[in-house]
Amino acid sequence: MNNSVGSAIEKIKLQEQDNEVKLKEKREYEATLSSLNRAIRETLQQVEMSEQEIALLRAKVDGLRAQLVIARTQRDALVGQLQACNKELDKLRAESEQGIMNVWELRSSLCTAVQEVADEYDIRALLIKPMQPEFLPPPAKKPAEGSIHVSTKEHEERLKAAIEKKEKAIRERDRLMVEPDVGDEFVRRCIRSRLNRKYSSKVEPNENEPIKFSTSPAARKTTIPLVRKSHNNDMPWYQPYSVVGSVAVFLLYFCVFRGENDVDLEFSKTLYERIKGLEKEQLIQTYRFNKEHGKSVEDIEKRLKELEAEESQLVA
Repeated sequence: MNNSVGSAIEKIKLQEQDNEVKLKEKREYEATLSSLNRAIRETLQQVEMSEQEIALLRAKVDGLRAQLVIARTQRDALVGQLQACNKELDKLRAESEQGIMNVWELRSSLCTAVQEVADEYDIRALLIKPMQPEFLPPPAKKPAEGSIHVSTKEHEERLKAAIEKKEKAIRERDRLMVEPDVGDEFVRRCIRSRLNRKYSSKVEPNENEPIKFSTSPAARKTTIPLVRKSHNNDMPWYQPYSVVGSVAVFLLYFCVFRGENDVDLEFSKTLYERIKGLEKEQLIQTYRFNKEHGKSVEDIEKRLKELEAEESQLVA
């Protein structure tokens, strides 16, 4: 009886243990299933976000392609405008050169016209600004008895011709006075040069031909020597030789035979030897720079180790 009860109790315990194991396995299965569901949901969310990002990236790519097409179109338009501007610039340059040639031709013709007017009229009186209105010349007096009578018609023709010449000269004077590029000063200069050429006895050189030196005033001038020889020279004959020999001996001693001293050694020192710690600080800065830019630092590390060894030897 006791054996049967004990076996029943053991069976019950075994069943309870099996139930606990099954319950535990069930819980683990449910936990794994929930974690898998959660992972699936997160994966789906990430997939959706990735699809959205892909759509945004495609939209950006399309926008960039459109901007690229617009930029290429603008570039082609600018290139066309630049070529048109270059052509217009060449055309304007040719026109300006032609205009400059025309201006010089007009100036030469103006000078010629001024010379002709100066030869034909009293241009100095015409250049003076009139203060009162000009009047016609007074009527001719009646000829005396016994003189040759000239017809009135001939007098009127001569008077009319003189008035026309005078008005023409006045118009020419006014035109020259209002010229923007020349003006009255240019006219006066032309007249002055004309008068100087007319009344001067000097021969002016031609500006288009070279000036001959032998006939120029520069050929008649003498130069002043920098070192003048003195007539009362008391210098002994051996003085130049002694000076040259002394300088040669000094240079040979100073540059060849003299040994090095402390001053020469000071001149041979580098800046790192003069300022303590400067080389190490410079190497550290160079090491940081090379590390940031991905360059080699083997030589710098080797030199830093040598400096540390030297410092340790000095301390010891």
